[in-house]
This record gives sequence, C-alpha cells and structure tokens, in this order.
Amino acid sequence: MNEQELHDAVSRLPKSIEPPRDLWPGIEARLARSGAWRRWYWVPLALAAVLVFLLIARAERSAWDVTALAGRPLIGTTRLAASGRLRVGDWLQTDDSSRALIAVGRIGQVEVRPDTRVQLVVAKANEHRLALARGTIDAKVDAVPRLFFVETPAGTAIDLGCAYTLETDSLGNGLLYVTAGEVEFQTGSHASRVLLGALMQIRPTTGPGIPYVEGAPAPFVRALIAFDFAQRGTRARAIRTVLALARPQDALSLWHVLQRVDPALRGVVYDRLAALVPPPPGVTRRAAIALESRALEGYWTKIQRIHFRMMVLRGVREIDPRTGLAKP
Repeated sequence: MNEQELHDAVSRLPKSIEPPRDLWPGIEARLARSGAWRRWYWVPLALAAVLVFLLIARAERSAWDVTALAGRPLIGTTRLAASGRLRVGDWLQTDDSSRALIAVGRIGQVEVRPDTRVQLVVAKANEHRLALARGTIDAKVDAVPRLFFVETPAGTAIDLGCAYTLETDSLGNGLLYVTAGEVEFQTGSHASRVLLGALMQIRPTTGPGIPYVEGAPAPFVRALIAFDFAQRGTRARAIRTVLALARPQDALSLWHVLQRVDPALRGVVYDRLAALVPPPPGVTRRAAIALESRALEGYWTKIQRIHFRMMVLRGVREIDPRTGLAKP
C-alpha cells in the first residue's frame, strides 16, 4: 500500500469512537441493578441474624433455672451439683435427702421437697405449667390469675395470685393448703376455690373436695370428707352434721356444699349459709338455689372479702365473721 492508499483508508475510519446511543439504556439498567444489589445485599444476612436471635431467646424462655438446696437432685439422668436448667419435657426428681428450687420464669418460684418428681410442661409468657407426678411442692407466684398451673394425677391447681403447698401420691390422693391468695383446683368441670388459710382434700376419682378453714372442728372436717368421698348412702347423715356444726367462718365450705348437694337439699343448705353470713344485696334465695352464676359469684365475693379481712387482721383487730366489720 502506497502513501495515497493509506491516506484513503484512514479517511474512511469513523470520526467518533462513541458507541451508538441505543446501547446506553441497557448498560445503565444493569449498572442500576448492580448498585441496588450492593445496597440491599445485607438484608438476608440481617434477617438470618434476627432469626438466630429469636431461636436462642425462645430456647432460653423454654428453660427455667433450678438451684439445688440440699443433696443432688436429678434433671433427667444428670445429677445437679449446684444449679442447672430445666427445659420443657425435662423431669426434676429429688430423693429422700435432696431439695431444689425452680424459678418459674420471672413470676415466682417452686420449692421441690424430698421424694418428689415434677416435669416442666409449658414455659411461655402466657402459660407456665408443671406436672407433679408425686411428692410435695411449695409454690409462690406473683402474677395475674391463671398464668401458673400445676397438673396432678387427679386434676390441676390454677394460680389466682397466691402461695400454696400441694402434695400428691402417684394415684392422685393429695392435699392443697393455701398460704396466700387463692387457688382453684379443677378436674374436668368439677372445681373448688381455696382461700388463704384453707385446705382441701384431693382424690383421683372425684378430684377436688370441699375446702375448709384451718382449725375447723375435726367432726366438721370428717363430715365434709365423708360427704365428698364416702359412699352415697352416707351423704345424708354427713350433710346433717356439716350443717349442724358449721360456723360463720365455714361459709366458704357451705358455698361449695350448696353446689354439690342434691337439688332437694339446696334450700336447707342455703338457709343455713344465709343465717351464718347474710347474702349481699342482689342475691336472692331463688337465684342461689338455681345455681345462677351471677348469684353464686356475688355471694362468693362477699365470703372472700370477709375471709381475707379476718386473716389479714388476725391478732390485730377482731372481725365479725358474719359481716367482716371490726367489732367494737
């Protein structure tokens, strides 16, 4: 190629090296997508971190702290030296020389006495549940009602803001003693309410008996137990004894008896209860005998108020057990 031919070839080259305009929209879109990915790539990582945190937090909430108070209790098959964690499904067992303390989430504690077997069933913010297979526990809870439950072979103790001792054998025979507040014990649709300073017998076939105050006359207590658990033929004699020996302090027992006697006997039970602790305004004989819930709850509220006032002021002021008012 001579000089002229080279010059002609160069003159035919493009005057600009810019790419065609229609290439840029695609390039710009790809660049934008690349930038967006760089800006948002951390989102899946953050979500994964949050998920891990929630799983760890949930696992922590599903386990309660346990402290050995004496001896070396068992959690599962592991001996507890000083402290440990009781997880949902785990069993805690003490022998005749060991005791343990369970922290019930953040709402209370349960002392596990010797020769006791207890399982953590549910550990949630809105439900704290143990199963007592046998033995004795002392529970103390500071929370709203119906947040803490203890299952037994015969039924379930439902915390209403209280402290109590609960014992049972492997068949379900047991005793509930309330030391603060109130506890409800339920077996199916059968339930009893136990107030501060009251006790209640428990049986596997019938569940909760009728509660009675600590210090109630022994013949009165025996008659209640016979009415609850003895053969049906002895109940009539037992109820006569209960009504004859009842005092104003025993109104909480008669309130339960009213709901468990044969319909034909409700009138006489109500009359005895009303003579000992007059019904509050709005509660009629007819409504109470018909077991209308509003009437029963109204009567219970008065009985409960009088009882708590007597217990709290015991040794300080003498309270009339019929009215709840201080005696002059």
